[in-house]
Amino acid sequence: MTPSPSSNISVARGTRELHRLLRRAVDLRVLDLEGFRRWLTQQLPLWESDPAFVQRTRIRDLRRAHPELRALEQTHRRAAATDETSPHGARLLQVEEALLRTGKAIAGLGAALSRAEPEEQPSLRQKLAVFQDRQQTLQHEQVTLTRESPPRQELLRADAELQRLRSRLGLERAEAELATLLRHQGHRSGQTGGSFEQQALALTWQYIEPDLLGRARTGATARLRVLTGVGLGAARTELDQLLIRQPRHPGQPVEVLALVEVKRNLNDLAHGFRQRQENLAWLTGDTRHYEPAQYRTRFFRSGHFDREAVHEQEGEQFVFARSSFRHFRREPGIDVFLRRLYFITREGTLAGVSASAMARLRHRVATDERWQPQDDAFLRELLRWCQSLAEPLEAPDVLRLYCSVPGRARQVLVVGRE
Repeated sequence: MTPSPSSNISVARGTRELHRLLRRAVDLRVLDLEGFRRWLTQQLPLWESDPAFVQRTRIRDLRRAHPELRALEQTHRRAAATDETSPHGARLLQVEEALLRTGKAIAGLGAALSRAEPEEQPSLRQKLAVFQDRQQTLQHEQVTLTRESPPRQELLRADAELQRLRSRLGLERAEAELATLLRHQGHRSGQTGGSFEQQALALTWQYIEPDLLGRARTGATARLRVLTGVGLGAARTELDQLLIRQPRHPGQPVEVLALVEVKRNLNDLAHGFRQRQENLAWLTGDTRHYEPAQYRTRFFRSGHFDREAVHEQEGEQFVFARSSFRHFRREPGIDVFLRRLYFITREGTLAGVSASAMARLRHRVATDERWQPQDDAFLRELLRWCQSLAEPLEAPDVLRLYCSVPGRARQVLVVGRE
């Protein structure tokens, strides 16, 4: 089924657009100390629009204001290490784990008993009684071992003191609020991701399919499909979209016209590009550029794409063979796959590191109790750490590759933000 075109979505592509994105880039890989300080100063107000970031900074500042908390945490860690190596430490750990498993079994049996038919209840009650007896035995052993272990008693005292201080400072409440914010954030992110993937499907039909078949193609779309989440039973391979043409005779391999990688964040293009380069090497039999052991599965025992595979979608089966990917070839001179490898992404500012690296930087800024952005030594350390997160190939490099070959820049579709 062909999704309806998204006429209200602005899409930019081509060399001019990619050069515009590159000119606007703030590439953290090449910033000096003052440039990083200016960039960080500009980012902070943006990050502070995120309630989870703000909550993390509150927790950070709360901890900084109470150095006794860190001292007590160190005491607790030392007590835990001493307890772990004490004569009763190993057995106490085993008892705690057994009690946890037993408690889960009791809860499960109790829930099953409340739903069970009358004839099933005696057997469930018998099982429940066995686990309850086991729980009592373990609890008695735990009390005895604790009484005989000074290191465990010291750990319990340190733990109680730490929990009292955390409660008095409001740290437990603050961390619970952060956990709630992160749960809501994760739910919203999942919804946004699904929405963009659906949007990308429509854009594939609207822009990519005409690229490959031209405008005068009466009847040419009858055998076309866009397949999503194609894994083919291989490891390390789940392709976002494949635009394929079905064979004239059922059961024959399909013809792949385009591979489309969908990235909500512009800075994640490089991760997708690197993975698809390796996948295309595997799919085309270019054994120089992948490790067979990493692709070995029950289906592909050799680690090579050496047999036909089937993808099922919406009740249809699509057969793939190495010949399905015959249109994919490396570009002369630069030795990468560009032809027919498309990207759909969103407008943004290139940072020279991935979105996950940026998330790690935000997290460190929000949680580092040594936070002193005006201190050159601290900021230099933060910049070096940030730059260490960069991969050898990042999103700006990918865009330059697409600009380096005439016509290839049109294969990166940049969706404007609403």
